[in-house]
Amino acid sequence: MSRLYLVSDAQGERRFSEVDLPLCVGGAQHGDVVLPDASADAVAAYIAVADGHAYIQPADDASQLFHNHERLTESRWLKSGDRLQLGDALLDWRVQGDQVFVTVRHRTDSVQPSPPQDPVPPQAAASPPTPPLTQPSALPHRHHGLRRTALAAFLLLVLAAAFVLIATPVGVRVTPEAAQIALHGFPPPLRLGGRWLALPGSYNVTAAYAGYHPLQQRIDVPLGGFSEFSFQMQALPGRVAIAVDPDVPFKLFLDDVQQETDSAGVALIERGRQRLRVETARYLPETRAVDIIGLDQPQGLAFSLKPGWAELRIASEPAGAEVSIDGEPVGVTPLQTEVMQGLRSFVFSLPAHKTLTLQREVIAGTALQLDDIRLQPADGRVQVKSQPSGASVSVDGEFHGTTPVAVTLASGETHRLRLSKAGYQGVAEDIVLSPGQERELSLALAPQYGVLFVAARPADAELLIDGKPSGTATRRLRLPTRPHVLEFRKAGYATRRMTVTPRAGVSQNLEVTLVTEAQAKVAATPSTVTTGAGQLLRLVRPQGRFEMGASRREAGRRANESQRLVQLTRAFYLGEKEVTNAEFRRFRAAHDSGVAEGASLNGDEQPVVNVSWEDAARYCNWLSAQDGLPAAYREQGGQMQPVQPATRGYRLPSEAEWVYVARVLGQDAPARYPWEGDYPPRQKAGNFADARIADTLADVVPGYDDGYRASAPVGSFAPRPAGFYDLGGNVAEWNNDYYALYPGEAQRLVTDPSGPASGEHHVVRDSSWRHGSITELRLSYRDYSRAARNDLGFRVARFAE
Repeated sequence: MSRLYLVSDAQGERRFSEVDLPLCVGGAQHGDVVLPDASADAVAAYIAVADGHAYIQPADDASQLFHNHERLTESRWLKSGDRLQLGDALLDWRVQGDQVFVTVRHRTDSVQPSPPQDPVPPQAAASPPTPPLTQPSALPHRHHGLRRTALAAFLLLVLAAAFVLIATPVGVRVTPEAAQIALHGFPPPLRLGGRWLALPGSYNVTAAYAGYHPLQQRIDVPLGGFSEFSFQMQALPGRVAIAVDPDVPFKLFLDDVQQETDSAGVALIERGRQRLRVETARYLPETRAVDIIGLDQPQGLAFSLKPGWAELRIASEPAGAEVSIDGEPVGVTPLQTEVMQGLRSFVFSLPAHKTLTLQREVIAGTALQLDDIRLQPADGRVQVKSQPSGASVSVDGEFHGTTPVAVTLASGETHRLRLSKAGYQGVAEDIVLSPGQERELSLALAPQYGVLFVAARPADAELLIDGKPSGTATRRLRLPTRPHVLEFRKAGYATRRMTVTPRAGVSQNLEVTLVTEAQAKVAATPSTVTTGAGQLLRLVRPQGRFEMGASRREAGRRANESQRLVQLTRAFYLGEKEVTNAEFRRFRAAHDSGVAEGASLNGDEQPVVNVSWEDAARYCNWLSAQDGLPAAYREQGGQMQPVQPATRGYRLPSEAEWVYVARVLGQDAPARYPWEGDYPPRQKAGNFADARIADTLADVVPGYDDGYRASAPVGSFAPRPAGFYDLGGNVAEWNNDYYALYPGEAQRLVTDPSGPASGEHHVVRDSSWRHGSITELRLSYRDYSRAARNDLGFRVARFAE
């Protein structure tokens, strides 16, 4: 650390460096620091430096010199804020960074010393060492006892040896290399050439060099080994003076960031290649890449600005139009002015003329002439009304809305205006408007009538026209030629509505027949419905009575096929095909229909099997939920039971419904087999036990081969009756009823039978790929089960109403 000593006394201000020390404090003849009122040859004390710290030593033991109000009899370290007094002379010692201010004044002077900045370590302040032997010869020596001197020397040697053993060599490199470097800390490091010896600990590195920011960095010196630290000083910005021609106010930007400039146009710019831009109010921006010297050096830059405007001349026909550019008024035509470069919007306005808006690209320095501005006369405006309102308005064949409506028209021209409204005669009128004219036009439309002759059945049905009662329906009507809503109604009949439009000069005949509410309900019921799973169900409307079971004389008849007289009164829908594996797996993805007789039953289009009656009922409830229908079954005690009264949800068909479709629908007489003729079938009529499974089953259809060993994809054979597949063969089908016997009901009519309320088994109808005998292939064959089978599936049904 090298400090500068600034002395201010009666001789003025002087500067000393450490190489000038020691300094003599006394009179003007010998003193480097001159005390007031001291004799010219007097010497009071000496100021010297040891180990980087300044101290003061009295010239003799009889000195009347005081240090901080204590008589000075031996050497004392000096720290910032210390005060020395000799008579009326005061000496103030103040340290700021690397500068020491020594101020001498008379006690009566009003000078307040600044507070200390760099306190000396407590050890130095409390017990300054005796000045080292290397002090300048000008320092007087005090005489002490031989013992004390020897002890002091021994201690110094011990401390020096310990310092050398513990201290670490430290090297500090600073760029630029010419910078003045200092290392601060306690204990003070010892400088040896270009290195220091320092005890382990924290130190501050400072460096100074003209044109650079002062460097101050903290370093940690470790124990043992050589430590080297490198630092880069940051250059000061350059003082760049900006001159613009012409001399106008400007803004300076560095890479799009505005820079501050002083009143003289000087900006502080960092050293290096910089991109500077000057902007002014009416001149083009000027950009330049410049090498900035920096290092707090002055540098001048001159920018020559180019005008950012163009000369503009405007003339209009007619003259006197007000002109605005980008919304700012600039005058009236003819006009000569200046306009800044860029895409500009020009607006021309003149009373009784249309406002004209143009956009033009203005190029600085290139004159722009707009001498072809022609202003068109302003449009006129007509407010059109009619009696009645709501008439369509067209002008020159173009529709403009319905009355009342405001229509803008070109002035000075003849326009053909037409009004039309259904039920009224049209009207037309020519109209001419002057520029800016506002006019109101009201026209009356004459009604137009047509004649309708209405014949209704029943003849006394009531007629409403456009919602208003108009007497009996059969009559002659004279109505305006516009659409009218006619409503025909009578108790017990379905109301009918229609829209008619009478025509002028033409009589029209209208015949209307009302149907009963029951007939209307039937007509409104769709013939097919599709479930949420994509299955098609067909509408069945049972007609009359029919017989279930078989005659005792029928070949193959079983005892449980007793005859029953049945009538169904409710229309229902029945699935055209059996439910497939793919459809069932949408409900229960893990279902496995399995394998039978070496053939897979798991194909997507094969009928689902190995499902219990409860499985089928749960599927129906799931399907109802998909279509927003009420459930047809409820679960009670772990078992599914039909809901009573029956809902319109999906369910299994009742035994009577299955029999009606399979044997009666579309037949002149009840069918015995699912094919025409006797047993065995002569052509492929369904999937039965045949030659392909004769190696396993004993009863097969003689001489029959349907092409499948087990179940076939649904719908593989011709439908019978029309629209329904596999009602004979493929897989047997669960019915909704509990199984029961019905003896003695051949003559007693049973309406809408649904089976007993409870039971152990459910009815199974239809033959399957396992059946081949005459008994099983008859449509009157009845079976039952309470367990799933590999040849038993189902199809879905539901009520239509």
